[in-house]
Amino acid sequence: MQLIIDIGNTLAKVALFEKTTLVEQVYLPQLTVEVLQQFLKDKPKPESAILSSVRNEDRALIEYLTSNYLFLFFSSETPLPIKNRYSTPSSLGLDRLAAAVAAASLFPGRNVLIVSAGTAITYDLITAQGEYLGGAIAPGLSMRLKALNQFTEKLPLVALSEEVQLIGTTTEESILSGVLVATRAEIDGMIDNFNKHYDQLDIILSGGDVKYFDKSLKNSIFAIPNIVISGLNQLLAYNFGKKKF
Repeated sequence: MQLIIDIGNTLAKVALFEKTTLVEQVYLPQLTVEVLQQFLKDKPKPESAILSSVRNEDRALIEYLTSNYLFLFFSSETPLPIKNRYSTPSSLGLDRLAAAVAAASLFPGRNVLIVSAGTAITYDLITAQGEYLGGAIAPGLSMRLKALNQFTEKLPLVALSEEVQLIGTTTEESILSGVLVATRAEIDGMIDNFNKHYDQLDIILSGGDVKYFDKSLKNSIFAIPNIVISGLNQLLAYNFGKKKF
């Protein structure tokens, strides 16, 4: 059993894997040692653990994991089963790198574009040779909605909805069209651009906002919401001598 912890900008994700099988996963607004202990209560004790975080280090959590498990703290210095060609690896989001590791494992010998729709929308390319090249970063859906509200005097803050039409007949509907319909077109356009440069490109769609895109994009995609934690699971195996589960 492996314990996977991914602390993002909005939520912390905690998961248990049995080799490559996701056994259980929870999303938490805040992760502390006490919260983690409660999650693990009455569960088989994991043999190993990995922590990836975009927030400031929680020393108490790291000390707890180090004391109780074969522990890996994921950083830009962690050995990888892929080649990282990013020019500034220390500034690269670890979630993007973990997703690339998973993509290379899922589609060996293939060019893969990972589109992750969350707080930000990121595009990440890994080549058939197992080289991570980089990609692009754009504002996510919630960020776009908040920006329209915060940088104007009268536009309201609109809640996301899967039901949206091209022509909005109210201000709220018009905002949803401008955000959702336009972002779908933006993603399709980015995928088309990558397709022009890389043959036989597989597309993976991931992130917390997958449900707003997985059935509406014109390009063929593989929806894999848990790609980051799957990549962290593979990194755990690679660094502790198993190479691959």
